[in-house]
Amino acid sequence: MVIISIMKLIKLHFSFLVLFSIILFTGCEATLAPAYDQAIVKSVTENSELAMRFFAELDGGTEVESFELREETYNVLIGAFESLKLQAKARPVPKNVALDKINQLLQARGSNGITGDYPSAFAFEQIAKTFIKMKVVDSDRGLKPLALEAFKGQVEIFLDQAITYESFLKR
Repeated sequence: MVIISIMKLIKLHFSFLVLFSIILFTGCEATLAPAYDQAIVKSVTENSELAMRFFAELDGGTEVESFELREETYNVLIGAFESLKLQAKARPVPKNVALDKINQLLQARGSNGITGDYPSAFAFEQIAKTFIKMKVVDSDRGLKPLALEAFKGQVEIFLDQAITYESFLKR
């Protein structure tokens, strides 16, 4: 009778431990990316549309003499993408054991670990730098059609990266 009671007690403790473990682990989540931010997605959508309209207006190239007509649009685009970079960087990188392990594995293979710069923040920074360079070239000598296409291609690549990453976060 004592043995049966001990067995029931062991089963009860074991059941409790299993139930407690299930509850504990189902409540845990390894977050490796920041939370989805609708404001960033909305802003990148609006500013990518503005950027593509601007490229369409410049189709065929520009002349130095008319640069002043475009300067304000350059400033708006540069400011918008610098702002997006700051918003994207403001989200903290989740700190957890899984992220630490991933960074250790990446470093062991000779790669950099995951840091505070998310792919979208990097892309927004590159877009702003592209518009800064484009503005300088435009103000100095105007933009030839081939140069304009190169700038547009670079902006499209980084916009694609940023939009893809930010959309992925919606999961």
